[in-house]
Amino acid sequence: MDKILKIRRSALFTAVIFSLTLSIFNNAYSQSVGFTYRVSRVLMDSTWNVNNEPVVEGIIGFYKPEMDRKMQQVIGVSDVEMRSGRPESLLSNFTADAMLSFGRAKSKSKVDFALTNFGGLRAAIPKGDVRRYDIFSTFPFENYVVILELPGQSVLNLFESFAKNRVEAFSHNIKLEIKGGLLKDVLLEGQQIDITKTYRVVTIDFLLSGGDNVTALKDAVDIEYTGVLLRDAMMEIIEGITAKKRKISSSITNRVIIED
Repeated sequence: MDKILKIRRSALFTAVIFSLTLSIFNNAYSQSVGFTYRVSRVLMDSTWNVNNEPVVEGIIGFYKPEMDRKMQQVIGVSDVEMRSGRPESLLSNFTADAMLSFGRAKSKSKVDFALTNFGGLRAAIPKGDVRRYDIFSTFPFENYVVILELPGQSVLNLFESFAKNRVEAFSHNIKLEIKGGLLKDVLLEGQQIDITKTYRVVTIDFLLSGGDNVTALKDAVDIEYTGVLLRDAMMEIIEGITAKKRKISSSITNRVIIED
């Protein structure tokens, strides 16, 4: 299955690069010779399930039943449907809080807070049974959990950027107040951010290089790579809650307050 996924990703990457190159060439060429062209969107649906490569179909057919069985396994029960949305939502709160728990369990040093992006939350976690499939749907990207050390001034810059631009998801022990598009106050565990301190933040590697314009994380002075994908971390947390015979849950805690 890994081989198939690698082939598909390679093919997809090649197709994207070819499409971008063709688009650039066509734009430049059309401007030089003065002709026009039309493009259309082609849906990749069951229409294309014809004349498939027999060897590939055989490999998929061999692994699919077991893969389907595993993906349909129930790993927990949620007492509420969790959807994502700014500035705060049930899904984003649950995710960030679970990341904080995961980071604190995995790291030998203190972890202060957790941060992730709304763009990485792609589906809802349903009320009732939660399957592995639901977690793969919600966290489809290959984002790895990392723990970084960030100077206090950079932490402050992070939340100032949230106030000016758009808020991302963070754990319950942060309280952020925004007024008129500017940072009014930010507290960590009820305390002001100390610019002379260094804070440890559990997040995802996508944000390290400034993904979703979270540029403050580029100031990290040290990075601990857990080697664990975000969705695997989420499944581990959910399975841990289930093992204690509890349901997973979330709530709106007013960790973000926005005033006009």
